[in-house]
Amino acid sequence: MGMDQENFFFLVSMLCNAGYGWMAWHFCKTYLRPKGAGKVFPVLVFFSYTAGDMVCKNISYLAGMACFHMVFLGLVLFFFHGAAGQKLLTAVLLDLALKLAREFAGSAFFVVWLFFLREEGAAASSGNLETCAALALQAAAAATAVFLLLRPLAPVLEGKPKKWYLVAAIPLMAMAALLDVLGWGATKGILFRGQDQWNLYYNQLLSHGANLVVTLACMCAGCFYIFGMDRIYREQKRSQQYQSQVAAYRMLEGQYRQMERLRHDMKNHVIGLRGLLREKEWEKMEDYLSKMSEAGALCESGETTGNQVADALLYQKKKEAEGNRIRWESNLHIPRACGIDDFDFCVLIGNILDNAIESCAKLSSEAEKFIAIQSGVKKSFFLLEAKNSTSLTDIAAIKRTGKENPESHGIGLSNILETAKKYNGTVQTELEGQVFTISVLLPFPHMASGEPFVTKP
Repeated sequence: MGMDQENFFFLVSMLCNAGYGWMAWHFCKTYLRPKGAGKVFPVLVFFSYTAGDMVCKNISYLAGMACFHMVFLGLVLFFFHGAAGQKLLTAVLLDLALKLAREFAGSAFFVVWLFFLREEGAAASSGNLETCAALALQAAAAATAVFLLLRPLAPVLEGKPKKWYLVAAIPLMAMAALLDVLGWGATKGILFRGQDQWNLYYNQLLSHGANLVVTLACMCAGCFYIFGMDRIYREQKRSQQYQSQVAAYRMLEGQYRQMERLRHDMKNHVIGLRGLLREKEWEKMEDYLSKMSEAGALCESGETTGNQVADALLYQKKKEAEGNRIRWESNLHIPRACGIDDFDFCVLIGNILDNAIESCAKLSSEAEKFIAIQSGVKKSFFLLEAKNSTSLTDIAAIKRTGKENPESHGIGLSNILETAKKYNGTVQTELEGQVFTISVLLPFPHMASGEPFVTKP
């Protein structure tokens, strides 16, 4: 090999390693928030790739790959913010994706090269130019894999508990180790050896073909596993959320029946109160009225929306907000015979107010905390709008996670979106200053357009 070819091979190798460092930086900062010295990360990844290649070639292939995996994981853990489990899975997914893309592209190149460009029985060793072409193809395949995985992995890498990240990462780490062992076997000779009469040309062709099949199988298995795990998790959380909503709805129905019983007995209560009034038993009268209020889930400023289930729900949420010292404003009007099920109203209002209360509760005690919710009918549309104070400064962060319990992230908003979709409605969110606004617009196909729209005073 000439010196010029060796220098060219070295230059291509360094450019590819620099590209891998840039890909790693771009991928990680998409899902993790970099620390102050985060821009050093791609440089250190470049050196780790270069050092790993040298150890693999001159000392031990397995030792070089093991060192690279550990160094890469350490760099991700050190240079980015986030939960340890999330950073672990991000590093493992990126490492495995780059490795699979490189192995697949490299094996595909040598299969084509051996099958079409070499004469049967010719020397099986490849030169620097062929190896450089393979390196360039591997880098291009790795860049394509990173680009294709950016959007699909967004729901996977956000909003999960620590245990889920660890469970998801372990099989992928085992898959990477398996690929390392196969690569080590290839450095010791050939991966597949046919019959004795077959020459080295056929053995190498079958070796790269076998590696191509194994890599493709690992790609399919990895995608099915990680996206299947994400889907199972979301279905489980959705089922749990649905069961909790059913329980809340049943509780509200019980409160409504309790209020109906109170109204039914109102005549008798009025007779009793008149007797206390005649006798001027003020303390007993006050005690009697308090018991009536508790029995009927009533308060001095009870919410009246036109929907008994929504009234009971608002009563509970208002008490919870007042318990957190949150200023409460509500002006809701829910028309009768609107075609929207009471349970769906419970889902919309309940999830919106739960998110608003949680957001306000995270503010400092000195900050102004408020929730304002209103609704009404305009023409043939029902509009439900809620505003609340928040500490967030980026609307994108609302779709990611700002919760201490990330396993519950996104489920409430997802339920709101699904309920709106059920009625062909739309959901809009807006962040202006430190005020978050969510608006739900639902069409009423069979509703008269003459009913007025009630706005917040």
